[in-house]
Amino acid sequence: MNLQRSLTLTLLLSVSVSAACSKDTVKPSSSAALTANTTFNNLPARPFERHVLSTSGFYFLNEFIRPDVRSRMDEEPVGDSDGGYDPATLDTETPAEEAPSESGEVQSEEGQPDAGPAEESDPAGGNSDSMKFGWARKSFGEAVKATPTSNGVIVLYADENIYDINSLIAFVEDGRNRIAEKSDIGSDRIQVVFGGYRGAPQLELWVMPDGSMPEMRQDDRSRPEN
Repeated sequence: MNLQRSLTLTLLLSVSVSAACSKDTVKPSSSAALTANTTFNNLPARPFERHVLSTSGFYFLNEFIRPDVRSRMDEEPVGDSDGGYDPATLDTETPAEEAPSESGEVQSEEGQPDAGPAEESDPAGGNSDSMKFGWARKSFGEAVKATPTSNGVIVLYADENIYDINSLIAFVEDGRNRIAEKSDIGSDRIQVVFGGYRGAPQLELWVMPDGSMPEMRQDDRSRPEN
């Protein structure tokens, strides 16, 4: 009888120890998963790129100037009167004095190479779409796609006293859609916002944790530009 009791107690103790050990092995794995999820959901904001749209080649920005500003610009004198300018002398003087070449021949206008019509028809040259949307790169969409808990934010800065901000935002949204299409993500993963005044139109591209926004840093309008 005593032997049976001893065996029963031993069996109960063995079961209790096994259960305790199994619980101890589960705790670290759940704790590790919680830590991984917390780190994944608390990724820092990352600035990706910044583009200044008023640099050489962005002649298309003229189409976003407000109509009232454009009309004022058209009314202002261009300065077409110059004291040293005499139209009568244009056809009487020989251009560049028709200097002879090494062979002794004088180059005529017909012998000069044709520069082609591209520079006359398009000040920016080349494909206008490629110039306008040169900032809309696939790499930004891929950076957003790489982190499922992050979204992209494109911040537009411009002078609202000169540019039609709604038209500029529509232009940036068009570029956003191109990024989404290239990188195979939904366009809702990238948000376009107006960040405020800057003397030159600029875009800042950010990769942000879901639901957060970058700090908007507009220029001081009262500070004179150098």
